[in-house]
Amino acid sequence: MQHDRCFIPGCKRLTAPLMDKDFALFHCRYHVQHKARHGSHWQKTYKAADLKPYIKAAEKWGDANLRDRHYSVAWRQIDHVLAGAGLVDPAMNLRGQSADYKAKVAFARLREAGVLHRRIVHIYLGVAALIEDDFGSHRTQEFRIVQAAKAIHRLASGTHRKWDVWNPRTGGTFPYELHAYPSSSGHVLRKIGRVLEDACSDLLRSAVPEIVALKVKLYGEHPSHMPPPERGGITPDSVRL
Repeated sequence: MQHDRCFIPGCKRLTAPLMDKDFALFHCRYHVQHKARHGSHWQKTYKAADLKPYIKAAEKWGDANLRDRHYSVAWRQIDHVLAGAGLVDPAMNLRGQSADYKAKVAFARLREAGVLHRRIVHIYLGVAALIEDDFGSHRTQEFRIVQAAKAIHRLASGTHRKWDVWNPRTGGTFPYELHAYPSSSGHVLRKIGRVLEDACSDLLRSAVPEIVALKVKLYGEHPSHMPPPERGGITPDSVRL
């Protein structure tokens, strides 16, 4: 059934089919593209500052559970993926390549940057813990795998080159830099995220509740747990040192 308006509350845009697109019956082009980039039609990507306490809690959990069977299987599987990712291809060469190839290059870039397998597992667990702890989050598998993929993609996403270029006016040289970044959206994020999901999914049920509890103990509750200010919540003006 075709609908005239986007289903996202407050959005008055036309749905994609009415704009000669055949990939969405209930959402406009803006929200379809939003889902491609973020994994959700409405939830935005978490900032690094939001993730940091959960990743640190995941690291502490990992250090305390080195002998956990599921944890060991997860980081060994990620290690296998990194080892088999092949050579790094510069970001400017990725246009037109398949999502599978781009995902392999992303893991190869992580390996070459020295990102350890356990670090990748901790980031995945930190993302899963934040989504679980945030009362306003979009708790779907797709959002989780896209957010985890974006988080590790930020660690080593670009190709950087420097040259000394000859200047004909002065007869000398001047430095020139090239910074190219592959697109962080679409199918390639799903490919990266599914690799993480396949390796770490058995950890979710046991590890995430413990990581959330450890994060609360170390850094306090997530802001979504606090009552709104108009209902007696804490505001900056109400705090007196």
